Amino acid sequence: MRSAAPLHETPSGDEPGRPTPRPEPAVGDASLRLVYPQTDGSVAAFRVSALLWFAGMLLLSVPMITLIDISVARWFSNDPLPRELRNGLELMQIFSHGSGVFLVLFGIFLMAPQCRWHLPRLATLAIGAGAIATLAKMFVLRPRPSGLNLDVASIDSAWLWAFDWTLSQVATFDASTRAFPSGNMATATALTVGLWMVLPRGRWLFAAICVGTGVQRLASMAHFPSDILGGAAFGLIWAFVCLHPRLLGNLFDKMQPESEPRRRRRTVGEATEQDTSNAAA
Repeated sequence: MRSAAPLHETPSGDEPGRPTPRPEPAVGDASLRLVYPQTDGSVAAFRVSALLWFAGMLLLSVPMITLIDISVARWFSNDPLPRELRNGLELMQIFSHGSGVFLVLFGIFLMAPQCRWHLPRLATLAIGAGAIATLAKMFVLRPRPSGLNLDVASIDSAWLWAFDWTLSQVATFDASTRAFPSGNMATATALTVGLWMVLPRGRWLFAAICVGTGVQRLASMAHFPSDILGGAAFGLIWAFVCLHPRLLGNLFDKMQPESEPRRRRRTVGEATEQDTSNAAA
């Protein structure tokens, strides 16, 4: 019977039984394999940077969406949605206010112990997004749909923008004239991004709740569509800050427990040696 070929062939002129030396990988070799996670750092960095691109596109679309603000607000003012759908939209606000965010985080604390170390990041995402949206409201004066007579309003009515760069009216902060951006939508968007990464099995549910939050703010006559897009843009910008490894993301990544698998790199020689030993076993 023919014996199996040895794992390492002895080249002519070499001593028998002496293993063939393996070539050392060159310094800066591009063929480095990432063991954990499955996606390499460049892909992860691209996904985080995509948040900033999406936020920029939403902000650039605000002037165009303003052209349909009055039409959409007038349609919702006629109360076209069924009662059951309106009640369902009210439940969608769980991502956009403090008590709802607390219930979501508390549910993760109880039912997903392996994700507890993500809670500081999720809380920062929700609270911070609402804070920066409120800060932006201090500089922008814009009426809400409920403050306009939509029966006689024209497209020009949606362009009632004023910018208070000197903050002269902060002392008399009137919520009815601080529609842009939507703080509820900013909070819901940032929290959705965080949950999208922490609990990937519920991604489409989280996205549906986020979209429902925007529809609810439109149906309640609290915001125009351009306000919703502006709030979503601010939420994405804050999510970028909390996830980028050179910003706040570095701080939250250090909270990862030691029991979690760490990301490491191995060279091509190490990978080949491990695969050969597994085949011999």
